[in-house]
Amino acid sequence: MAAGRGTRLGADRPKALVTLGRGSDAAPLVTHALRGVLSCPDLTDVVVVAPQDRMPELTAAVRLTSAGGSADHLAGGQGQPVSVRVVAGGEQRSDSVAAGLRALPPAVGIVLVHDAARALTPASVFERVVAAVRHGHPAVTPALRVTDTIKAVDIREHVVSTPDRASLRAVQTPQGFLRETLERAHRDGGGAVTDDAGLVEAMGGSVLVVEGDARSLKITGPEDLAIVSRWLRPPSGTAAAPVLLVLGGLPGTGKTTLARAWAARRRAAHVRVDTIEQALLQSAATHGTAPGPEGYAAAYAVAADQLQLGIDVVADSVNPLEVTREAWRDVARRAGASLLQVELTCAEPEHQRRVVSREADIDGHRLPEWSEVREHDYEDWPDADLSLDTTDRAIAELVDRIDDCLARPEVSPAEA
Repeated sequence: MAAGRGTRLGADRPKALVTLGRGSDAAPLVTHALRGVLSCPDLTDVVVVAPQDRMPELTAAVRLTSAGGSADHLAGGQGQPVSVRVVAGGEQRSDSVAAGLRALPPAVGIVLVHDAARALTPASVFERVVAAVRHGHPAVTPALRVTDTIKAVDIREHVVSTPDRASLRAVQTPQGFLRETLERAHRDGGGAVTDDAGLVEAMGGSVLVVEGDARSLKITGPEDLAIVSRWLRPPSGTAAAPVLLVLGGLPGTGKTTLARAWAARRRAAHVRVDTIEQALLQSAATHGTAPGPEGYAAAYAVAADQLQLGIDVVADSVNPLEVTREAWRDVARRAGASLLQVELTCAEPEHQRRVVSREADIDGHRLPEWSEVREHDYEDWPDADLSLDTTDRAIAELVDRIDDCLARPEVSPAEA
């Protein structure tokens, strides 16, 4: 028998009441976080833990979560009633989690501990965590790979070591647990830890890591709030134009990596010309023959279909000629989409290293050699909206640059 599962929102700090969004979309962080939590299937109970002196405000924020909702029941993602309670927390984070655990009904067997500061965590992250617990892992945390080089320093700020970032993860929430595991960790774990998975580790337990999401960014300051604000959907009743993000640049400059990261953050369609061209080659059994314009033509049509549905699209291709660039502009004009043209470049030593060392990720696809890349036809692109040097830039930073550009008022639907 599948037990219900509950979650605790980390609303025991006033920042849970900070407003995110504008106009009719404006709501406290805890309200946005609850909306994400309620989209999870099989949810039965939610406990919001608040400071004693903020109970009325947190209760009001819960009521904002669903039109016509009450302080004690909201509708879940499958229409099921979800019990929601606001209870007083304690002095320390562990005290607040313990208070939330005590408020959950005995039938709840899987517990998620979530921070309201991660207000836009996608439902897919909740689902991955719960699935892992149900498959036999008593403690699970979502996390992202660390892309920056990390230095350990002493009290004088002198570097003492450089951990191998391949083994490092940036941990997020919700963290999921079998209830008995979490209760035992709070009883026996002890020690100075910053999350509940740490308590499980402290008592010798095992914690599984599953994939997190860039949209689960923890809002700790005004800069984070500004970033997350850009990820909100338009207020209800408005229809924002879909975005066509057109990437271009020589092979090996990072187009596909950036396209995938932006598409994942934006929940956009990724239209990759390499994939289309390889499928055409295989279908026609003409391996080794350079594709003609058919791949680009198919990509234009696929992108147009997605834009007509209101879905953002990132076009991933070398896009080397003015004729291909004008064709993408025409796709945006016909769909009434906002257009952003981005050219990627890379310094030669790093560019050569990438081209020589990378491996094909499309079955049967032959990657160009460095000599072929250097000789590739590629016209200057002076009217690109944005030029990004990917040589030593983190992908998340490049995605932020694109989103910053899209947030500017001058980025508007392409003129007909």
